[in-house]
Amino acid sequence: MTEEPEEPLDHQAQLEPDAEATVPLPDLDGQPTVPLPPPVRTEPAHRPPTALIAGLVAGVLIAGGVLAVLVGRIGREPAAASEGPPQRFASPQALVEYLDRRGFACNSFEAVGDLHDGTGQARCVAGGARVGVGVYAIHSEVEAQWSALAGSRDPLFMALGENWTVDGPADWTKRVADALDAQYRAQA
Repeated sequence: MTEEPEEPLDHQAQLEPDAEATVPLPDLDGQPTVPLPPPVRTEPAHRPPTALIAGLVAGVLIAGGVLAVLVGRIGREPAAASEGPPQRFASPQALVEYLDRRGFACNSFEAVGDLHDGTGQARCVAGGARVGVGVYAIHSEVEAQWSALAGSRDPLFMALGENWTVDGPADWTKRVADALDAQYRAQA
């Protein structure tokens, strides 16, 4: 008697259905469970993520625009922080030099007393009239200078800045105040 070769066990499992696998399992009440029907799809199985794609495209366009602006600025001089006059001056000499560059000539510069850390007072001559120039550490000293001179002499015409004062002839001092965006005060 010749024996036929036996097929492997896993091959037999594929040919014979497993009877136990088709029997429903009982639930807690002892009743057999009913398998759920397959889900019904109302949408396509695969939908492209259009919102994500649109967001990525917008991001790439914005990044490209920013890059174009930055590349366009390379090689150019940086923009000036402010086109207006400086608000503070380091010394009376620096203030007089600035006025000279702006067309307000004030000659015969002479410091009055010691200049401490650049602050102090000076005199010069503009249009034949004496001009007082002062640079101070803080703005309250500017106000103190106005108060001191306002009580001691008439007339007084003064331009008051952040840390500086200029007092001289009325029309010249008014033009200085306008050019330097400063406050103009007059006491007749």
